Amino acid sequence: MENSHAAKEEQSYEEFVPFCNWQKHEEYDILEIHLPGFRRQEIRLQFNDLGILTISGKQGSDGDESSTTTSMRSRFHKEMKISRNCRADQIRAKFSRGILSITVPKKVMKLSKQSAEDSEQSAHNLFGFGGTVLRPKLSKENALKMVVVSLAMVLAGYAVYRLCII
Repeated sequence: MENSHAAKEEQSYEEFVPFCNWQKHEEYDILEIHLPGFRRQEIRLQFNDLGILTISGKQGSDGDESSTTTSMRSRFHKEMKISRNCRADQIRAKFSRGILSITVPKKVMKLSKQSAEDSEQSAHNLFGFGGTVLRPKLSKENALKMVVVSLAMVLAGYAVYRLCII
């Protein structure tokens, strides 16, 4: 009897990193974690006050009598920081066909009268009416287009200048 208990404790685990896939949506994000061979009871999820989501699991860890010291079991441990823009009390998880799906709802940003006034003030600052300079976010593609247009305008101005001198 004691040998059986000692054999259980000496069981070795193979550490692995499960495949994860984030799906980003406007109102929520979904994290899919592929865990083939795992059962729902072997997976543990925790979300702490610091915004850290911890996902861990041990395959065959719940008293499987058929396991022996020679059998290799799998386990994983994954921690990730979840955005502050989420509703932590509404995070949900579903496990089906070896895929753990974790839905992380986002907070909806509502414009209040104060935030509308702040936006108007920001627009004044953007155009030089205030002391703060705001820089709009540009994609690389739009920035490249602006550079090309600016270069074309400089070259056109130079051409007009050269024509006026002659």
